[in-house]
Amino acid sequence: MKAASVYMAGLLLCALGLYAQPQQPKPPVQKGYRIAGTVVNSLTGQPIAAASVGIAPTTNPRDNDISNTVTTGADGHFSFAGLPRGKYSLMAAAHGFILQFFEHHDDYASAIAVGPDLDSEHLVFRMEPDAAIDGQISDENNDPVEHATVRLFERKIQDGQRKIVLANQTQADDQGRYHIGRLSPGTYFVAVSARPWYAQNTSSRPLTESEDPDVGVGARARQEAAALDVTFPLTFYPDARDSAGASPIALTAGVRVTADVVMHTVPAVHLRIHVPDMHEGSASGPQAVGFNLHEAPRVSQSLFEGYLDPIFNSSVSWTGTGPGAFDIGGLAPGHYVVEMPVRSGLNENARSRAWYREVDLSGDTELNASESPSLVTVSGSLLFQGAPSVPKGTFLLLSNPVTGESFRGPILEKGQFDFNADQIRPGRYNVLLGSAQGFSLQKCAVTGAKMSGRLLEIGKADSVRLGCLATRGVAQITGVALHDGKPFSGAMIVLVPQDLSDNVPLVRRDQSDSDGSFS
Repeated sequence: MKAASVYMAGLLLCALGLYAQPQQPKPPVQKGYRIAGTVVNSLTGQPIAAASVGIAPTTNPRDNDISNTVTTGADGHFSFAGLPRGKYSLMAAAHGFILQFFEHHDDYASAIAVGPDLDSEHLVFRMEPDAAIDGQISDENNDPVEHATVRLFERKIQDGQRKIVLANQTQADDQGRYHIGRLSPGTYFVAVSARPWYAQNTSSRPLTESEDPDVGVGARARQEAAALDVTFPLTFYPDARDSAGASPIALTAGVRVTADVVMHTVPAVHLRIHVPDMHEGSASGPQAVGFNLHEAPRVSQSLFEGYLDPIFNSSVSWTGTGPGAFDIGGLAPGHYVVEMPVRSGLNENARSRAWYREVDLSGDTELNASESPSLVTVSGSLLFQGAPSVPKGTFLLLSNPVTGESFRGPILEKGQFDFNADQIRPGRYNVLLGSAQGFSLQKCAVTGAKMSGRLLEIGKADSVRLGCLATRGVAQITGVALHDGKPFSGAMIVLVPQDLSDNVPLVRRDQSDSDGSFS
């Protein structure tokens, strides 16, 4: 309670005659420990009023009996009293400031240690103001590109490696304007995808002169169709068609950057994918044999250092009966990865397999499923040493450090796992164990691929089988970060295996807490 409120309460009590004898009230006995301090703007140092500040015990962040929030006054001050000894996460948010943790760096922060001989009552919580990126999307004629999809990529450290990952996405309005706010400081890249509003990328086959009795009309129709069969290539700020030419945007706290993007139309290319025979005697179209959107070809393109980005603004149609083809239109020339999942609804004699293909498109191109390598089936079993049963919700994760893809294989009651048969391409994958309640992978034996450390290297194989052993964690490293002989808060502590290249999942990281301790 503030001093002014205490004074007014005292006057009220006197007026009511509730003071039998004038005397000074005894201060209440303070039980437990306190976390207190001031929230300030990291740029100006000024206190932040009306900030919402919360704490949660690091041992059990869901313990609602201990976790609580307060709101700062005009002086930016906050205080939590009566706390048991331990460590607490400290977080805050305010207007113009996204939710932040105390002394945060990347996904790590410093917890507040409370207990005997620990100062947890003079904290300065320096919050970084939000940054933002906005701009105008226009074409080569300076006309706005309406409803373009704007994606924001960020360069950051993830899984022990420096990567460029998708951070945010929005859509431009009907005037081509976009805004992405509430951003943290960092290095970003803007990528824009769109289709010209007048584009017609249908799969209808152009007429030939022999098919059209009026040659002049046929030629003119083909020219008109070609003029409308255009697209915008994926464009990076400010006007690059390749991620290698993307200009990085360095955002600092509280800064608003304008990033206008200019898009240029190019003739669209078509990719025709011939599929095996369909159910004999079926009606026209894939729907007759059980196709759905999830069974259509998946097309992606490689960005930055290999990040695989799905294409969403192309058109997909089906041509023919019996043996037929998918026609994918509206693609810009470039390098693509095409994947075809397993198709359902075929008869027992029909052959269906999941396959993939990397292709450079400079013009209309045709692919045949029978000439493309198969996607890989990955399955196996996992033994949890010393556990009576498989921990619930456990899964094995295959993470491709180049493309950014992750594939999850749930582990069943008897330890078996099986990844979807239409997902995984040859490549290098880190093998991780998720939601394992203290267990970690000890070793894996593999057939159909190579395994070195925690890195699985899959070649051109139809199937891969893993046999893995998981054990409970047997070691813990704790310590204190010191600077000039005193505990130091906010230091990054990293534990790195000797053979890092094959054991990235073994990397451990922590940030020292307010008492300098780490674990």
